[in-house]
Amino acid sequence: MDRITGGAVIVLMCVIVLCVVALKKKAEFLLNFLLRGITGVISIVVINEVLAAQNFSTMVGINLWTALTSAVLGLPGVALLYGIHFLKFL
Repeated sequence: MDRITGGAVIVLMCVIVLCVVALKKKAEFLLNFLLRGITGVISIVVINEVLAAQNFSTMVGINLWTALTSAVLGLPGVALLYGIHFLKFL
């Protein structure tokens, strides 16, 4: 009985360690996703201000879709949003 209990404790500890490692990777992914989204929204605000100072009337709005685009694609996603917005006016 003692050997079975010891083996069960070892297996349980291994499972706990594997779960902690898996959760750490998911937490890292979520943190990276949030930081890309925040960086993208801040970039959109800064670019909009720069374009307004240069008397351009084209600005990308800040909403859920632009935030998700910048969170998924990062800064290239912000460039894509501006590219689509500029093509709309050509």
